[in-house]
Formats: sequence, structure tokens, C-alpha cells
Amino acid sequence: MEQTPTVEVLKALADDTRLSIVRKLAKADGPVTSCDIVCSCKMLSGLSQPAASHHFAKLVKAGVVREQKQGTRKVYSLATDVLESIGVDANKL
Repeated sequence: MEQTPTVEVLKALADDTRLSIVRKLAKADGPVTSCDIVCSCKMLSGLSQPAASHHFAKLVKAGVVREQKQGTRKVYSLATDVLESIGVDANKL
């Protein structure tokens, strides 16, 4: 059974770690690196690099987060339009 985009987004947000990442991105002024997010959040501080990559990949696949390459680094930004399309206000998460 194929999942709707709404289900994909809500499943991505259902994980505490991914929700913390989204909250940090919602407060950011612009795109940030995964390291900046992981290092600045106490809940995520013990997260290994492979685990962080896994969580970011899930958020990107669901369309919640946008990923861009800047040189050798990847930067992430919140896809607020996707969240708003399903009635989620990122500032209230």
C-alpha cells in the first residue's frame, strides 16, 4: 500500500530525534549543517554521525527538510511549505 505525502511527513515527525532536528531548523535563520544542529542540541549530542545521517535522510525523503550541497558540506533547511500544506505550523512544534 502506497503512503500519502501526509502520512510520510507525520511518520518522519513521529520520532523524537527527528522532531528535535525539525525544531532546531524552525528556529534557524537560514540553512545550517547537520553538525551545527547536532552539536547545538543537548538531546542530540550523543548522536553518532551515521545515526544523524539516517535521521536527516528520513526527513529529506519525507520532504520535511531540503538538502543542498555547499562545497563538501550539506546544508539543510526546513520545507515550511510542505508542513503548511498538511496544516503543521513548524513554529508550534
